[in-house]
Amino acid sequence: MPMPMLVLTSILLLATGVILLVATRLVRALRHTVELEQRIARLQEGVNLLTDTTETGFRQVAAEVERLSSLGTSPAAAPQAPPAARPTAVRLRAATRRGRTVKEIAAAEQVSEGEVRLRLSLADAGASGRTRKTTESGRASLRA
Repeated sequence: MPMPMLVLTSILLLATGVILLVATRLVRALRHTVELEQRIARLQEGVNLLTDTTETGFRQVAAEVERLSSLGTSPAAAPQAPPAARPTAVRLRAATRRGRTVKEIAAAEQVSEGEVRLRLSLADAGASGRTRKTTESGRASLRA
């Protein structure tokens, strides 16, 4: 090979190597960016859930204060609300099985949509990680 051709070939190989190095670094940076976007999305979902739950809590506290203030100064004379027939998680799961949307369930239960999603995800996680066993008294219970 003549000398100018050898020089041109080595320059071409060097340029190709530099391009490959830059390309691999760009791919790594892009992967890192995608991972950061996913983490930010999860963080945003958590903040939204926390905000919804906090707003609901404040609304419930305000409603209770208003109810107690309308009764007078004697909170002991306040009538006790009847307990819910079934636990909230059971009612929520039953509503989802019937095909109701999260928005409808939240309105019926008077809680935030985020709280409904949280309770459903916790119920699903609990159901998948536990088994049902029967105690000596004949009642079923959940055990880890």
